[in-house]
Amino acid sequence: MSNSCQVCHSTVNVSCNHFGARTCKACAAFFRRTVSMKLDYSCIEDPDSCRVHYESKLICRFCRLKKCQKVGMKPVLVKSKNERKQYIRISKGLVRKKSPLRSCDTAESEEDGQIKNEATPGPSSEPSFSADIQEIMTKIIKLESAMCDRRRLLYAETPISIVLESGKEWPYDNMPLKMFDYKASQGPSKHDFVMIMDYARGLPGFEELNYTDSVFCYRTICATDFVMASAFYTYKRGTQYDELVLNDGTFVPMNPAPLTGYEENANLLFQNQDDLIKFRTLMPLLAKQWQVSLQFAKLEMSIEEFALLKAICVWSVSYYRLSESGRCVASAQRDRLIRALHHACQLRNEAVLQNSQYPEDVDDEFDDVGERLGNAIMALSYIMEQIRNLNCSLVMISFFGILNVDSLMIDVTSFW
Repeated sequence: MSNSCQVCHSTVNVSCNHFGARTCKACAAFFRRTVSMKLDYSCIEDPDSCRVHYESKLICRFCRLKKCQKVGMKPVLVKSKNERKQYIRISKGLVRKKSPLRSCDTAESEEDGQIKNEATPGPSSEPSFSADIQEIMTKIIKLESAMCDRRRLLYAETPISIVLESGKEWPYDNMPLKMFDYKASQGPSKHDFVMIMDYARGLPGFEELNYTDSVFCYRTICATDFVMASAFYTYKRGTQYDELVLNDGTFVPMNPAPLTGYEENANLLFQNQDDLIKFRTLMPLLAKQWQVSLQFAKLEMSIEEFALLKAICVWSVSYYRLSESGRCVASAQRDRLIRALHHACQLRNEAVLQNSQYPEDVDDEFDDVGERLGNAIMALSYIMEQIRNLNCSLVMISFFGILNVDSLMIDVTSFW
């Protein structure tokens, strides 16, 4: 059997038949969306485009559809969006049909004196489930927006009329950034710790923790915010600029890659030994943060997805250091947040499809919300690893007095 697409002859992402013919995912997506959206095309009458080949810069959609039909792709095999929603993805390639629930079925079972056990929640439970998702999404996004506003007020050198402008997804949108100066760096200030305390107190579940657990959770939020906010701000700035954006509105140029301080004769570049030690402590950490930010940027997260994933990370990192009662709170909140993140992924996919000029060309796997959610959850592995790197560095900075840090920072790092 040929490993190339019967429509465009591409050999990429050709693993099975789609709608009756062996095609790549791109052609399958084109055919499915064309049929489901009942789109009509006109031939552009260009020899190169009309030959329907993946190497062409532009493919005539009229001829592409005609080729799809010629190789045997059948419109009758294309399910509508409502039909696709009747199936639940359990894992890649494995689905099961949802249990249909109708009010008339419930009435009939009650008349017969029988009770039906369904795998999916009944109609009466749907509104409360949706309300719970909406409630936690609203709270988390409101908390993240408040941090964004306060950082813009504290660190952005712009007129107050612009600083108070609402609707910004990150603090330094269209604002000048200052270059990071390792010599002047003193770590987070009291303003930062107060800002994070307000976030912690508004985080659903935080007030349910006992005193010891709440202190640990607060310290976790400090580290998580540094790693994830910097990664998100760098993504919003644009990785093409090769600049790592830090929480305080400064940036570190990453092209060419900065020195680590351990190069041969690197000590000759510094005025004294203290500057060298400070540089060696900070720059490797920031270099790792840049790698995390590059990986994170590939997710192309919305502000809603970012805010929810950040809260999930807080509870995931905290979980194993909390008391038994604290773990119950963390587990319950993490489950709620994951359900909300799933909903946010679905909303983002729908928004992208609506805003796309050619929605029929969007990849067939794009609307796999479960896959997007899985990629977001998997990102926690390298995010949590960077949080551990950060804490190790901050402990060394505080213990050896490498930076003239605020006393609160010394207290925050004391639990590691």
